[in-house]
Amino acid sequence: MVFLFHGDDIFASRHAVNDFLAQYSHHEILRADKDTNFQTINFFLSGQSLFSLGKVLFLSNPFSLPKSNQEKLIKSIAANPEIPVVLWQDKKLTSAQIKLFPQSQIRHFPLDNLLFRCLNAIKPKNLPQFLHLYQQLDLDRYYDLFLYLTKTQLRRQLLSYSRFPPQLLKSSYLRLIELDYLTKTGQLTISKHTALLHIISLLIK
Repeated sequence: MVFLFHGDDIFASRHAVNDFLAQYSHHEILRADKDTNFQTINFFLSGQSLFSLGKVLFLSNPFSLPKSNQEKLIKSIAANPEIPVVLWQDKKLTSAQIKLFPQSQIRHFPLDNLLFRCLNAIKPKNLPQFLHLYQQLDLDRYYDLFLYLTKTQLRRQLLSYSRFPPQLLKSSYLRLIELDYLTKTGQLTISKHTALLHIISLLIK
């Protein structure tokens, strides 16, 4: 059986797939990705399990594999239907991609459109609209992703065109990096939601 997890909400999908794999804690699990040698995956699927344990294959971003390896993977999975195969992709898959694994159990994790509206509201002199959207955003769920996307957006603008003054844009980007570090190391002395809002507010006021 193939279990397919995909969608743009990568934080929710990762959490879901980790919870799913937890039920196989007494199995032999091979965690592979696009850089794993295909022969390793094929040997795992076709070989004997260590200590007579059940086996589970977890493959991250299988649709990022070269097409030739994708075809080999599909054949190898089909030849070993008794082994649970968990596929996780960090984006929404097309219907054609999903059809490559017929009869798979599929879980899709779309992003809330509000997140993109809030991200797009980060522009000069747009503080009132941004605040309105930011206050509606489920930050307990989307904080990490929103911070990541905001950093990515500012970094791209630093490397190309931006409506923000260059120095202000650069300082805001560096403050976001610092915020991320302080949050992950437990050194932040105020709410991370408040700190993020303060940095963006100074940029777009």
